[in-house]
Amino acid sequence: MKVYKAGEKSKAVCEGCKVVVATTFTYRDVPFDDGTGMVKNIIVSTCDGCEAVVAIPAQSTPAIKRARKVADIPLEVSLPAPDLEILDLAAFRIDPNSTAKFRKSLLTWYLQLLSGDDAAIERLSQHAVVLKKRRVSFQKIPRRRLSFKVSPRTEHTMQKIMSSSGLTKTQLVRSIVHQIKTDLITPAKPKNIGTLRDIAAVVAA
Repeated sequence: MKVYKAGEKSKAVCEGCKVVVATTFTYRDVPFDDGTGMVKNIIVSTCDGCEAVVAIPAQSTPAIKRARKVADIPLEVSLPAPDLEILDLAAFRIDPNSTAKFRKSLLTWYLQLLSGDDAAIERLSQHAVVLKKRRVSFQKIPRRRLSFKVSPRTEHTMQKIMSSSGLTKTQLVRSIVHQIKTDLITPAKPKNIGTLRDIAAVVAA
């Protein structure tokens, strides 16, 4: 892997100029495409004609990842302990070696799966109604905090589902957990488990 230095020359296609242009490596502040933040002082390749950023070398990737984490949005909800037990049991069924980190992957995968599916969103609303009506046990059920950071894209998806379903964030997460129970714990042969095992392998890599 080549490590570039400021002032080095190269060539690349410039989208603005629409041709292959001479470029110079230099340090720049570069905004994220989705407008959620900026990574500062990374080395990039710029067009010698219009000075636009035309390429970002691999050596700048770690700095971009660190900046992206800062731009991510925290998701925090307080759930009854049995809900987290369901989520962890589903994760265990997918991959017995999965860690708590896989909770995020499982929930966000379901968010993307359910987004735009009116019937699926209606099922989430039905779960919320059932959970609200469920009799409270005489035993005190502890609550646990589920907390991780999500991308702006995932946050947008969550807000979209909340808007169309009328559910709060906690209600939505609880409803997804109980949809996960229906899909992955109750059936003898869960649907989509092969895809989720592939995802778990990537997360654990």
